[in-house]
Amino acid sequence: MKVKKFYTVKEWSKFKGNDYFDMQEMLCQRYDVILTDYQTKREKLFSVLKKINLKNLDKGIAGFSKLVQSFGGSMDQLTREIDSQTSKDKDNLDSVWGKSENSVPIWGSSENSSDSQSQHKANLEKIWGKRK
Repeated sequence: MKVKKFYTVKEWSKFKGNDYFDMQEMLCQRYDVILTDYQTKREKLFSVLKKINLKNLDKGIAGFSKLVQSFGGSMDQLTREIDSQTSKDKDNLDSVWGKSENSVPIWGSSENSSDSQSQHKANLEKIWGKRK
């Protein structure tokens, strides 16, 4: 007759970590191993469900709603900041590209577009020579 050894599930799982030999298997061969706090999946599920009551559920729902409200408020603030920033950026781009009244265009006025194209062709001919 084998001697009985009593272990908790946590203690028993510590014997699994050895790479050289299986300590759990060796213990099972020598002793009758009994796990004291073992629960089946069904028992675990029912123990969790027993812990839930309306008071805890109400606390959880209230905490979740506060979290959602704070997230919504922060997102609203973020969108307001982005909208105000984009209007400033649009004004800055308009002044750079010469679309506003008080802007000075960086690239020069577009009135001399035909002169600038002929100048570009002349520069290209200086670099690469005339086409045949």
